[in-house]
Amino acid sequence: MMMRTRLDRLSASARGVFAIVRVLPRLNPRLATVLAVTILLSAALPVVAAVLTGLLIGSIPAAVAGGTGSAAMARTVWLLVVIGLLVLIDRAVAPIAKTAAEALGRELDSHLAERVMAAVGRPEGIAHLEDPETLDEIRIARGLGSDLNRAGRAVESLPRALPSWFRALGSAGVLFALQWWLGLLWLIIWPVSLVLMQREYVKIGAVVYGQSAALRRAEYLRDLALSAGPAKEVRILGLMDWLIARFDRAWLVAMRPVWRARRPRLFAVGGAVLAIIVVNTLSYGLLVSAGIGLDPFAPLSLAAVAVFVQALAGANSFMAFDDDNAHLAAAAILVPKVLAISDRLEAAEHGPTPSAGGPTVALARVARREVPVELPRREIRFEQVSFRYPNAEAPAVDGLDLVVPAGRSLAVVGRNGAGKTSLVKLLSGLYRPTAGRILVDGTDLRDLDPAGWRSRLAVLFQDFARYHLTVADNIALGAPEFAGDRDRLELAAQRAGLETVIAGLPDGWDTVLSREYTGGTDLSGGQWQRVALARAMFAVQAGARVLVLDEPTAALDVRAEAELYDRFLELTEGLTTWLISHRFSTVRRADRIVVLDPARDGAGGIVEDGAHDELVAVGGGYARMFSLQAQRFSERGR
Repeated sequence: MMMRTRLDRLSASARGVFAIVRVLPRLNPRLATVLAVTILLSAALPVVAAVLTGLLIGSIPAAVAGGTGSAAMARTVWLLVVIGLLVLIDRAVAPIAKTAAEALGRELDSHLAERVMAAVGRPEGIAHLEDPETLDEIRIARGLGSDLNRAGRAVESLPRALPSWFRALGSAGVLFALQWWLGLLWLIIWPVSLVLMQREYVKIGAVVYGQSAALRRAEYLRDLALSAGPAKEVRILGLMDWLIARFDRAWLVAMRPVWRARRPRLFAVGGAVLAIIVVNTLSYGLLVSAGIGLDPFAPLSLAAVAVFVQALAGANSFMAFDDDNAHLAAAAILVPKVLAISDRLEAAEHGPTPSAGGPTVALARVARREVPVELPRREIRFEQVSFRYPNAEAPAVDGLDLVVPAGRSLAVVGRNGAGKTSLVKLLSGLYRPTAGRILVDGTDLRDLDPAGWRSRLAVLFQDFARYHLTVADNIALGAPEFAGDRDRLELAAQRAGLETVIAGLPDGWDTVLSREYTGGTDLSGGQWQRVALARAMFAVQAGARVLVLDEPTAALDVRAEAELYDRFLELTEGLTTWLISHRFSTVRRADRIVVLDPARDGAGGIVEDGAHDELVAVGGGYARMFSLQAQRFSERGR
């Protein structure tokens, strides 16, 4: 088992380096070729120059004895010229290799970051973004931009590490001419040392990346102290000292295993260093004895001594204990992990749909039907739909039966946790039912092209995104393909009651909605909700036929809410509208209202179903909730 673990560490290192080397030609073939050629030259030139330098030293006595014009002097001068040219070429090659490696390193970092973004965005649903394992991997990928975790640093190390390996191996080959067993010993000692050190580096890297979950918790606490969002509560509640203390404890819990792993084992480091000292002592001792004639089997000339001295110096140029090799080992762990995110999510796309509560990370992607422009024409139908969030114990939706006629408005009400927003997520294809099916004009939602279906949806979520972009961009994101259509943008803003807000901004439509940028500004909660509503209206103008409004008035003041009520029929005209709200003054305008209560028996949690007047007349739960809310607003108005 221990031997298998060691081999796994070595193979992980080799796979990581090979993964880097393999991807570089695809990123930039020309630069990769330049880097490969310069690395080979950087490895070969010093070895050749070292041999020629030894021959040059050995030729000096004969050149001096022969004098100017002699063949011996000509040979010396020729050797000197060639060595000078080799040194000049080597000096010219080094900066070229460095520049190419840095450029390729930046391209590799960019490629990996883009691949991770594409991988995380590839699944049709969002369940993988709630999966702890995937989130840990994403945290590792987020570190790609930091200097310590850049895979590009490994590429930048290649022009230093690889030539040192090749030079040492080439020099060991020269030593075969002195004694074959000595050359063989040098061919073995450095690779073994490299393997030992790479195992140590990979072990450290594995521990570091294995602490991703603990580090994610520590970083969350750090971000609470540094972010603008929670800053108000942090200061008002006096949480800063508490956060610092909790962060310190969480950070120590995450880093102590790393610090322990960084303590080098005596056998790995001490054994390698001792072996190198012994081999060096043996090599130089043998060379000295042969040079002064004490070794009858290997008497050496001055030229041979000089060549072998240079070869021993080259053999000792092998790099195994430095930062470059540490960077290679770190990349050997990082790059496969980053690529694994893409591979795992892609495999999940084509696999069977996982059951609820399991390690769900994606929705299966198969060949889908095109979505007609006018969909839905007849109805949206939920048939015995059940859904449970990954790792959740209780279902959010259980056996729901519901039919929504096309072109009509449906309001869904119920207590918190009744599954109202979960239904919207299922309708949007962000999650799949764990049982049952959703039909659109008789076609299973799973069989429809997800991008095509979502282009038919205009959704205003309760927790809508606030993009740090211009007003125009914030609205145009509802249908990016029509972003340049100012008339549509203005109409969407008008329908959402946003035109006055835009007119009061410093740069109008081009104002960035964030104070974190020069010239930017922030909006109130109600103004932001109007922006999100305008984004949904822009999607409607682009062809969306289903309008989903999840608490559309939650952040609006009474006057703005009343304005939206008055325009509800105008906003939803001709659309299949799905409305979720706790404000019954909005709900009552819907054609049909369903009340969810999963704790009671019904059609999957539907305990009441009908128009507003019908439900009030029945005198059930809806009527009581409406009466209580109406009474509360009446008391406020007194």
